[in-house]
Amino acid sequence: MQARKLSARPQLFVDFEDVDRQENVTRRFHPAEKARDVPVLKGERPWEQYKGAAASFIHDDEEQIYKVWYLGDTGFDEATQHGRHVQCYATSHDAIHWERPNLGLHEVLGTRENNVVIPASHHDGMDHWESMLKDPFDPDPDRRYKALGWSSYGEDLSPPRTGIYSATSPDGFTWSHSPDPVFWCKPRDGTDDLGPVGDAQAMMIDTLKKRYVAFLRGGGGRMISISEDFVTWTPPETVLWHANEEDLLYNQVGFVYGDQYLGLLTHLDRHARRHTCTLQLVMSRDGEHWQRAPCPPIISPGEIGEWDRFLILLTGAPPVRVGDKLHIYYRGFGMRHSGLTGQLDARLAQDDGQGPDSPATGALGLATLRVDGFASINASFDGGTLTTVPLEFTTDELSINVKADFGRVFVELLDEEDKPLLGYSKADAIPIEENSVAASVGWKAGRSLAPLRGQAVKIRFHLVNARLYSYTGRDTT
Repeated sequence: MQARKLSARPQLFVDFEDVDRQENVTRRFHPAEKARDVPVLKGERPWEQYKGAAASFIHDDEEQIYKVWYLGDTGFDEATQHGRHVQCYATSHDAIHWERPNLGLHEVLGTRENNVVIPASHHDGMDHWESMLKDPFDPDPDRRYKALGWSSYGEDLSPPRTGIYSATSPDGFTWSHSPDPVFWCKPRDGTDDLGPVGDAQAMMIDTLKKRYVAFLRGGGGRMISISEDFVTWTPPETVLWHANEEDLLYNQVGFVYGDQYLGLLTHLDRHARRHTCTLQLVMSRDGEHWQRAPCPPIISPGEIGEWDRFLILLTGAPPVRVGDKLHIYYRGFGMRHSGLTGQLDARLAQDDGQGPDSPATGALGLATLRVDGFASINASFDGGTLTTVPLEFTTDELSINVKADFGRVFVELLDEEDKPLLGYSKADAIPIEENSVAASVGWKAGRSLAPLRGQAVKIRFHLVNARLYSYTGRDTT
């Protein structure tokens, strides 16, 4: 079997796909830490009153600015018996404090001085766009931005036109929408409509395979559909299933991380005495076969008195790197799913203090995680080792993401028969004794891997009171 190439992207330990052997080490998954005890973004303007606040946060590498598209509401409409949704836009220079530009694109509640990019006049304001992303590889500048959104529009039409629509934009402000649902809530008889699907959708731009992946609700759990052109999509296929009636896989988003795929899953516990949502980690090696990581939630609801007391839901974009941290934005609520009220709320109130007057508004929060810090390999003072499968070296150097400021790590290179390579043994290794997301690996003769290019080499990490989060090939040219 040909060895997998070691790229200049981080190799994680959320699975053991590339691990050959472990001795006296443990793996630990790490939850994200809530960065603030208040939301980073919440409804403040008259058109920002929607409690759900579906959103997508990105960093625009070209413009060097952080951007977010998020859901607002101009109020209840008697004609449609529905809140009139709008999609809003904000920017930030630090990914924490957000500014709402006056775009002047649409008149909302009697003024054009607003930050609305999709007005309530579209689909009678019955949309919510959970994924709005900038596409790094589509050559058409008019399709630089992509979006998927649910619309309840047309429930009373025959046939109903409710479903998930797509949209494209050259600038993130002016959006062109698909005339029909891409995925139908109720497919029309005698057509090749894709569906049925529910809401709670998201999207991934797969930069490894240059394609688009839609994450959909239906089929007994979570489904995916794939497109090469953002126009034609494959029939949805179930990739994650509900375990039982109380185990609802509510929403899912995926993203490329290193040479694999990670994702966040909104898990709804429908037990009558809980009814809470958490964010869980999911993973895939090919973007098509997904599994839940064997770990506790990555973000859990807040304690009594916190604004995100009961529900934690994902936002529709990947985590955003800010320095040595990953920003994981989420939706939080001080209410239970479906706004449980009355006798149930009164009964639950005996346990946790929520009664029928609990707050129903939601907002957008921030949790942070060390870069590559989803899982670590750990050894105490008695030491331990982890050895990879054979990897083909294609880069000039090697770096590791490690916490060893009160310990040490030696990196040894072996042949396929576990024999140390000349000049790259543990005895030759320079000990790493630092806490760094990119500690440079070296040996007495230097740091260069050039003599090993094209060879199948095992990496053995010797850990003493240290955590190893990832390893990465590094090009110096």
